[in-house]
Amino acid sequence: MKRIFLVPALTAGIFALTTGAAYASQYIAYEGPGFTGRSVLIDACGPSNIPYHGSYKWYGDGQSGRMYNQPNAHGVMHFRLPSNNNAEQRTPVGWQSIFIEC
Repeated sequence: MKRIFLVPALTAGIFALTTGAAYASQYIAYEGPGFTGRSVLIDACGPSNIPYHGSYKWYGDGQSGRMYNQPNAHGVMHFRLPSNNNAEQRTPVGWQSIFIEC
């Protein structure tokens, strides 16, 4: 009988983990202004360096993004992107890294 109760509990836990991971905030960095050129998607928790600085789009879906003017999220946080709202900038940005708070 214990196995009958354990299997549904494990299934529910796995389902909760996978559904939560499917909706992560996303930072898209573009090489050129106006969302042009190459781009990179950053959606990993923790620190990430930003390779392109021409423009960006942010899709806040539960996690905030702390923006830094230095690589590896070092130094003082410069700006916080919201966890529940989108943002974008068509002109160049100076941010060198992001820390997505998960």
